[in-house]
Amino acid sequence: MSQEKPVVLIMAGGKGERFWPRSRVSTPKQLQKVYSKNTLLKETLNRAYTITSPDRVFIGTNATLKKAILAQERNFPENNFIIEPEGKNTAPIIALASLYFQEKFGDPVQVVLSADAWVNSEKEFAKTIQKALTETKEHLVLLGIKPNRPEVGYGYIAAGKPTQKGFEVKSFFEKPDVKTAMKYIKKSNIYWNPGIFLWRTSLILEEFSAYSPKILKPLKDRFPFKKMGDLGEAFKLLPSEPVDIAIMEKSARIRMVEASFSWDDVGSWLSLERVLPGDSQGNRHIGKEILFYKSGNNVTQTRKEFTALLGVNDIVVVEEEDVLFIASKEGVGDIKSMVAEIRKNKGLQKYTE
Repeated sequence: MSQEKPVVLIMAGGKGERFWPRSRVSTPKQLQKVYSKNTLLKETLNRAYTITSPDRVFIGTNATLKKAILAQERNFPENNFIIEPEGKNTAPIIALASLYFQEKFGDPVQVVLSADAWVNSEKEFAKTIQKALTETKEHLVLLGIKPNRPEVGYGYIAAGKPTQKGFEVKSFFEKPDVKTAMKYIKKSNIYWNPGIFLWRTSLILEEFSAYSPKILKPLKDRFPFKKMGDLGEAFKLLPSEPVDIAIMEKSARIRMVEASFSWDDVGSWLSLERVLPGDSQGNRHIGKEILFYKSGNNVTQTRKEFTALLGVNDIVVVEEEDVLFIASKEGVGDIKSMVAEIRKNKGLQKYTE
């Protein structure tokens, strides 16, 4: 493995609408404390610092969230941001960051993380990353997580032949239905795709050039950008695509390394059932004093001094200073559609901003 420390890109530009009303446009979930005393972003930064030095950690986000992040992370270097003028999924910001890293560092190995994950062990995370770095000389590498349930919200990876530290990748599978997910988890070579990537900068740029020139070329032709307006014009030309579809599912130079840590995407209120301890009735709670009386399998966040639930099961209750949100677990999957409806009402838009 190279002695060079990797450069880490933390993608933190999402809106986190499935965590509404806690998550808003100006304070999305990555800036919230969800499962610990730290924000999701701070947890991710702490993980990044186990594998490289702070000066080589960068955050990809938008200009508005940059201000909010710096207000929370006062010691984070103001110049260590990759700013996207508009959100266009993960491929465009990864391409932009790669051009910047090439100019600043030459040809560093990158580790790409998202800012909204739960990982059970920083030590095992660092150990897995060190292992995966050995596969980056000639390959794009992604981590694989052994599934522990038939999850319909994640993409899957089918591992092929073993390599020095990992596996070849046979195929990728998009989010399945429950029946298909049940089949996947019975196979020993199937893994979740957590969206944790490692690659040498020159190699990912080669693959962008080969498989997604429509993303790389408008950026490369205008790089380096002297004004945000110039970057904005370039971004308007780019398609909105995840890097999985733009590159990973097309490239023949992919390796997967199995993670030795547990992982979960803290994507919605229901994900808290997996990352927070529950009581004997399966209730998960964040906030002030609460009594669950003849009530089970609820997810709650309250601000009142005391809340009492009587005879209710399988609901989500989220209390913010200005919003009270109550949903059935079954219905909470429609939260993004509901937030879109709220945005259409000018009198209610303030509750999403």
